[in-house]
Amino acid sequence: MNIKTGDTVVIIAGGDQFTTDKKGIKTRKTGRVLKINHAKNTAIVEGVNIVKKHQRPTSANDKGGIVEVPAPIHLSNLAIQDPKTGEPTRIGHRVENGVKVRYAKKSGQTLDKVQKPAKVKSTKEESEVKVAKTEKPAKVTKQAKETKQVKAVKSTKVEKNTTVQKKGASGK
Repeated sequence: MNIKTGDTVVIIAGGDQFTTDKKGIKTRKTGRVLKINHAKNTAIVEGVNIVKKHQRPTSANDKGGIVEVPAPIHLSNLAIQDPKTGEPTRIGHRVENGVKVRYAKKSGQTLDKVQKPAKVKSTKEESEVKVAKTEKPAKVTKQAKETKQVKAVKSTKVEKNTTVQKKGASGK
């Protein structure tokens, strides 16, 4: 999967593809990916594909009414926005510092932050501290003292539903 949560994407197809600014110039809509559904290959993008949902009042939402909610978009209608140019771009994978990262094909700029692998250095002092921590007995609270272990009992009693409805002459 090339698109991940948090990526800035451009809408490249569909009815919600373009927006017009104050000067009347058409530009592609962009947004940040909020959620991805891998099973359906869809994504919810912030501020794109907004639908109106009629919602009744519930305990969580005291007021009902018409609520605007972002609807999912198929991943084939999205492309990653190039960090340098702002245009839609395809994605490639390469290894940098021993970590596999994604990069924009148009500009060659990496999309993922490259994290250096953590170097493990253990000294005598750290190992002594670890040993000292493990030697301490666990704290016993009042609740733990008061509670007793309960044995699991297997029940052999099984109830069967023995009621049978008889049909009348009419078959009802």
